[in-house]
Amino acid sequence: MGLSLAKSQGNIKEQSAALAQLSWIKWSTGDYITAQDYGQEAQKLAKMSGDLHTEAQGLYTEALCCQTLGHFRECIFLVRRASTLLELCGFLQGDRAYNLITCQAEVHTLKSEYTHTCNLHRQLLQTYQGGQLYYEGLSLMNIAAVEVSIGVPYNMIQEKIGASQTIFKKIGHKMMLTACDIIQADLNLREGDMTCSLFCKCLKFGLGRFSEIVSYCLERLADITRWGRHHDHSWSTVLLAHSLKAKEKLGIHKALQFIGDVHLMDNDELTTISLFTVALEGFTNMDVHRSRAECMIQLGDIAKKNGDLLKALELWETARPLFERSSQAKRVQDIDERASDISEEVKEQHQKNLARLAGHNVPAGKVEKVDSDPEEFELEEEQVELIVA
Repeated sequence: MGLSLAKSQGNIKEQSAALAQLSWIKWSTGDYITAQDYGQEAQKLAKMSGDLHTEAQGLYTEALCCQTLGHFRECIFLVRRASTLLELCGFLQGDRAYNLITCQAEVHTLKSEYTHTCNLHRQLLQTYQGGQLYYEGLSLMNIAAVEVSIGVPYNMIQEKIGASQTIFKKIGHKMMLTACDIIQADLNLREGDMTCSLFCKCLKFGLGRFSEIVSYCLERLADITRWGRHHDHSWSTVLLAHSLKAKEKLGIHKALQFIGDVHLMDNDELTTISLFTVALEGFTNMDVHRSRAECMIQLGDIAKKNGDLLKALELWETARPLFERSSQAKRVQDIDERASDISEEVKEQHQKNLARLAGHNVPAGKVEKVDSDPEEFELEEEQVELIVA
């Protein structure tokens, strides 16, 4: 029954079902604000009619909107409410239960908590493997996507992509086959294949129909650090325009980060610092670990280039646990090497600061404790800043 007909008949239950369906359609096409409004209205009417299943459906679509809009805490809260309602309905497995878990897993992916994502999908595989082909293919594909980001060997990822493609070909799911192609393109790029034709093919498929596919492709095309300086710089601007239109908070800040990378390659430090600072603030608010760390690394490199070794070391060391949390082992190792290389230079700079303090006749504590007393080090650093100011 359509929404207009349900309204004319005063059928609240059918109205809520129609609104829930409209909410899903609007989310699929990238109109997240309208989808959120429809989802909330569907919940309200479903609650009035005692339709727990439709209320859970409205909660799920609203959760998807919050996920895309960067409201991750709200998303998890809505997922938990929807899960409770489904349990009351007796739907402990099936479409709705699976979708709620994948929604939660996607939040972990967006925050770069990749281990949590993989664990959830492995649990789903144990539950659905051999019984529900679509779910099996989707979880394999999602694990493969995460493994590209954490450096799992090529052959292991390729095996999962191949298994997913076999499943989606068997059931004739064109959209999910395109999603597999995107992950294949992402893996190829990681391995050094600088052709973007497969990304562009998938992007064309998603335009106007599947906003998620568009966002995924644009984010990878826009990251110039993966492609090199001769890559088309305009992709970062396209990502920004797309994300602004869709109000995708994470996409907006990633676009700013990527535009900052472009300016850094052009040696425009002032613009770069401004862009990275704004992006870093957004990533911090959303608790996105990997992107926060990437901004800190770049800002630390700029500080080092300008001779501020203490600031560089502070930024790098702050980034380290964020890379650990996002399973970026190579980046953690890189920070350790940077810190080791710079430690002697930092000590020399600190000794110069102490000498400057002595020249201004400011008490600097016991110099002989500098190398062994962290608290003394912090006290003297504050005094240096006071003198310079």
